[in-house]
Amino acid sequence: MRVTQTMLTQTNLKHLSSSYNTLARVQEQLISGKRIQKASEDPVVAMQGIRYRTEVREVDQFRRNVSEATSWMDMTDSTLNEVTEAVKRIRELTTQAANDTYESSQRAIIKSEVDQLIEHIGSLANSKAGEKYIYNGTKTDQPLIDIDQLKAYLANPTGSVDSIYESGTAPAASGKIEFEVSKGINVQVNMQPETVFGKELFEGLHKLSTLLNDPATGGADLSAELDTLDTLGQNLITERAELGARANRLELVDNRLQDHEIIAKTIMSDNEDIDVEKVIMELKSHETVHRAALSAGARIIQPTLLDFLR
Repeated sequence: MRVTQTMLTQTNLKHLSSSYNTLARVQEQLISGKRIQKASEDPVVAMQGIRYRTEVREVDQFRRNVSEATSWMDMTDSTLNEVTEAVKRIRELTTQAANDTYESSQRAIIKSEVDQLIEHIGSLANSKAGEKYIYNGTKTDQPLIDIDQLKAYLANPTGSVDSIYESGTAPAASGKIEFEVSKGINVQVNMQPETVFGKELFEGLHKLSTLLNDPATGGADLSAELDTLDTLGQNLITERAELGARANRLELVDNRLQDHEIIAKTIMSDNEDIDVEKVIMELKSHETVHRAALSAGARIIQPTLLDFLR
């Protein structure tokens, strides 16, 4: 078969074009840091990459849920601590007022502070995490306590405790708020208002305020209320203990999610990312071959009949 100059030129250009494509592919890998730029280059790597990315996004979402749940629980624990301290202070004041040597004017001063503490407890019942009320069950857009009605209730010895609630009645079975913190794992983040700020708390405090306002109240009557305050304080401690148990579990879940995120991102990187040193070596190798091909092509293509007709 006769080999012409045109055939040599076309073959040389064909192989040079292939070499340019190889150099371009390796350069794209080095610039992007990824093995493939299109799914068609390696469908298996592309499909695995989609699965790993979905897993990483899922873990990221779970960690955001854990962060929000932790914030909610931290705010809940902080307010419960303030309520517990307020009840302790009320108990101290009640112990002082139970002293029969206290005059009515002195008890009036104690009643004034007790009422302020009760109003403070009412305001704590309306605490928010972000824009959500944390003590009104699933009604996170509504406060639990009407503070004006609470003040009126304290001033009225025969008032109804239901009037202090925004809904017009004491909460009951208000519902749980749960966050999904891992596949199939939901953690309750809220405290039930009926167990923390229920009728028993405000009725007990209202009775104490009424007794302090009555001149006929004796020290024994006030001393009898100390047991009620102790019960209320113990209930708050129990609720905080339950909240602490949930918070500890949430911390364990978060630690596991951190490990899972590291593993998932490592696997995704192994699947998609290049070995930089290896790619640089490959680029240098292809560049050397390409330069050699250019040099060889120049020697073959350059001599023509015109070069000898001088």
